Amino acid sequence: MASTGATSSGGRTPEGLQNERTALAWQRLAISVMAGSAALARLTFDRLGPFALISLLALPIGIWVLIESNRRYHHTAGPEGRAAERGGRAHATLAGVIALLGLIQLAAIAVAG
Repeated sequence: MASTGATSSGGRTPEGLQNERTALAWQRLAISVMAGSAALARLTFDRLGPFALISLLALPIGIWVLIESNRRYHHTAGPEGRAAERGGRAHATLAGVIALLGLIQLAAIAVAG
């Protein structure tokens, strides 16, 4: 089996773990965005009222990213490999959601101040 890089202990990392680490990173990011949006809605509702609930739009988007990362991992890890690029939908969507959450937090700070 071929190896790709050295580890901190001097051993070699077997091929194939890069896809798993990438999928796990996407899953952690999606879960963090979902938890952050729920916390943001809870903590800013008293200052912003129903406007704070807009942050809950990140929940279905986070679920979509979880599903997409799982599909992407299984598609890439298959025996035939990845045939075509999927584009930057997940990247752009998450960047937009994180920007929206930041704007909601800024609005909550402005209302409180």
